[in-house]
This record gives sequence, structure tokens and C-alpha cells, in this order.
Amino acid sequence: MVFEFNLKLFFIKITFIFFYVVQFEVIASTKLDCKEKAFYINDVISDAKHQDLTKAKLLAEEKGRLIAFNQLLNRLTLRKQIKKTYKIDLNKMINFIKINNEANSTNQFVGSFDFCFNRDEVLNFFKKENLNFAEVFSLPISIFPIYEGPSGYVFLDEKDLWYNLWKNFLNTNDSLLKFKLSSGNLSLRRSIKGKEIIKSNKNVLKKIIKNDLTTRILVVILEPKLGRYGKYQLKISGKLYNEVGEFDQTIFSKSRNYKNFKSVSVLNKDLLLKDINELIYVFEESWKKNNFFKEGLITFVDVYIPIQKMQDWSNSLLLLNNLPYMKKIDIIGLKGDVGKVSLAFQGTNNTFFNILNEKGYKLKQINDEFILIKK
Repeated sequence: MVFEFNLKLFFIKITFIFFYVVQFEVIASTKLDCKEKAFYINDVISDAKHQDLTKAKLLAEEKGRLIAFNQLLNRLTLRKQIKKTYKIDLNKMINFIKINNEANSTNQFVGSFDFCFNRDEVLNFFKKENLNFAEVFSLPISIFPIYEGPSGYVFLDEKDLWYNLWKNFLNTNDSLLKFKLSSGNLSLRRSIKGKEIIKSNKNVLKKIIKNDLTTRILVVILEPKLGRYGKYQLKISGKLYNEVGEFDQTIFSKSRNYKNFKSVSVLNKDLLLKDINELIYVFEESWKKNNFFKEGLITFVDVYIPIQKMQDWSNSLLLLNNLPYMKKIDIIGLKGDVGKVSLAFQGTNNTFFNILNEKGYKLKQINDEFILIKK
């Protein structure tokens, strides 16, 4: 039996073959049970109606699979590459389903589901459909909204519309980019000035990054201004800075024209939210392109593993062996307090470092040597 489901969010039609003889056993699994975080889709809300509540539940799960698969595609692949229709068997692609909560009436079932996708099956699908993809999460990035209005600079203000739009957006963000909204304490707020942030003061930006416990900062500026030829404009820009507060690149810049200053100073919530989505879309697509899975690219690196406890060595080898991009591990040497291994992995150094970060580890570089450290 073939089902077709239209997903308005990204205008994708997906058809798949569902066999009733194959049923999923719903177990009390969690995100920790899913081997790769990038392939775990959580909190999918789905509902279905049927006089038989058991069938209504199955239909809701079936609908939820399609929604989850759509989210997975948009998380890992370039959206412009996605076709309108795919013929797939989602049963083979999902390792387990977790029901978070459920409710029902006499003929309707509503549930919240988590889905753990099978990485190997999904990658086979990507390869078959010639879809470029990334699966590496970024290190945490601070988001610092600042409104450069007629009365001065507004930032870190819970009552500010620009700040709250970002707060609500990030609460539902589901991408490979990991953002953290800046929320400095009173001491930090008093010690920084909006003008210093706008002018890219390195020390101030570094202070915010340190307070947020992140590695980079994206300053998103909303500014009513008088543009060329006397036109009133509302300008939005996103500027990215590295961990020491140095300017990296402008991610996004856009201006919208208005008839007079009064109209430009009255902020439109819907238009601003559209701009936020566009800004993050541009940033996310750029991240994917820079972290594409490259089947033919193999990188080699030697790593030292400190040994303080007997299990440190075996735990580290187990960790490295279970990394999705790891191709080969050769043990070079081992003595009392340190071991050395030669690693061959798929992708670039940055890809490997980001994967390690997701596992709670990092590589510390001293001269030309790398040391594996638990964060």
C-alpha cells in the first residue's frame, strides 16, 4: 500500500512503501540510545483519526515518520537538492520510536514521538539519490541580538522585541548549528556598551563569549537608518567573530525600504521573523557545504592518549573506534602514563574535531602534537 503525504513546511512530497507486517516495538529508548545525535529527531507531534484507536495510533506513527524524515533531510542536506518525491521504505531507516506522551478521544490519537534513524540506511539513501550531506554539529555559538534604535542601543533586554524573537526562534531551532542566546548577568551588562559591540571591540566580544561558554559569537544587528538618496531603511546584519573576538565574516546583510522614519521605527514581528529564518538558513547551508561528508578524503593524524587510570586506554580506543568517520586505528606505542595511536579518518581535521566535541572530548595541540583530552 502506498501513502502520499504533503509537507507544507518545505513543499516536499514523499511517498513510501509501508508494510503492516513489519511493526516497531516501542521501547523506552532515549536520545542517549541513538548512536549518532544527528540522526535523532525528537518531539514530533502527530495525530490521526480512526474509529479503531489502535489503527489511529498506527496512522499517527506513520504520519510522524514522514514528518521526522523531512526534518532529517532538512537538517543534513542542502534544501535545494531535495526532490519533490521519493520512494522509500521508512521501516528500514528507523531503529526505534519513542513515545513521549499521548492522548486520545473516542476516535482520535495525538502523540509526541522521537525517532532514531539508522545512519547506514540513511547514508545509502543519500548515496543513491546523489544528495550531499553533513552530519557534524558545530561547537556552541553565541547569538547576541542588538537593536541600534533612535534612543540608543538595546541588548540583553527580555522586554525587547528583537531579543525575544531570537529567543523564541532558538527554542525550536533544529539544525547542525548549535546556538546559545547571550543572557549576561547584571555585572556583564554594566561592563559592556552597545557602541563597543557595533564597532567590533575585540575585548568586549571575547568577554561575552567567555561568559556564554561558547567558541564564537554571531552579533545580529537591527538598525533603522537613513540610507542613500534620503530613503529610510531597516537594516539587518549578522557578523561572526571567532573565540578571541576577532571578526571572521559577515553572514548576512539585508535592508528594507520605508516611506518615512515613523514607519521604519515601527517593527513588524512577522517580517523580522522571516529575516531571522533567512539569516540562519544562509548560515546553516554554508556550514553544511564546509562539512560535507567526503567519501574519498582520508586524513591522517597521530594522537597521544594520557593514561591516569587503567581504563583510560581501553575507553579511549573504544571511543575512537565508534566514531562514524574513523577508518583505521594503528597503535604506535604504549607505556605507563601515555599511549600513541595513528588515526585515519574520513574528512578534514575540523570535521574530526567537531565530532570529538560532540562525544565530550577535544584534541589539544602542542607544537605539532595532538593530545586527546576529556572536556
